[in-house]
Amino acid sequence: MEVGIQRKKVGGAGLITLHSPRSIATNHYKMLFSKVDRICRREKKKVIAVTSSVKGEGKTTTVSNLAVVGAKNFGERTLLIDGDFNNPSVPQQFELPSGQGLVDVFEGTCQLGEVIQKTSIENLAILHVGHISQARRDKNIWATKQMAEAIEEMRGWFDYIWIDAPPILPLFDMNVISQLVDGMLLVVQAGKIPKAVMLQSLKSIDSRKFIGSVFNRSKISWPQKNYSHHYKY
Repeated sequence: MEVGIQRKKVGGAGLITLHSPRSIATNHYKMLFSKVDRICRREKKKVIAVTSSVKGEGKTTTVSNLAVVGAKNFGERTLLIDGDFNNPSVPQQFELPSGQGLVDVFEGTCQLGEVIQKTSIENLAILHVGHISQARRDKNIWATKQMAEAIEEMRGWFDYIWIDAPPILPLFDMNVISQLVDGMLLVVQAGKIPKAVMLQSLKSIDSRKFIGSVFNRSKISWPQKNYSHHYKY
């Protein structure tokens, strides 16, 4: 199956795994991917949604860098889906223009294989939301038969499918996404939300699908010189 009309050059500022491949942060993303990969291989998971309790905790940055690491450093055929239909952020993360995407496929104006964009990063492709109308925004796209069919079709094309999912609060029903994916990661920004809110988010995720949480933006001082000396990558 040939997907993508043309190869797109990418490079947003948030893609530290691409711009600073020898940085401490990049090494952390590699370690995180390795841990997730071990779980996914053991439990045969390949479609992973990344969410957060509320907007602004860094889920898009986290899932984007994991996708880059998986494709670039681990050689996995990787698709990153912009699945936050009310706040699509993947194009900005990768500095790509918005174009046709999932919604356009649902509207019947194009085929799924035509809107999956190859990127300049080997093994990495991106699928945008597309041209979404207010009527589509008001409808839970994740609950449609079309979404389930699209996810199922793409399973055969990639080793990993990462989804930038909507934040859980205040209203999103995570059970809808849980039915479509194999696993879920919860991004938690240090100091962003009260513990009670985080626990409420965890309760909304199907425990059978929950892989783990990512503690983001914690203030930890690392001795840069010593760290670089002991870790080669």
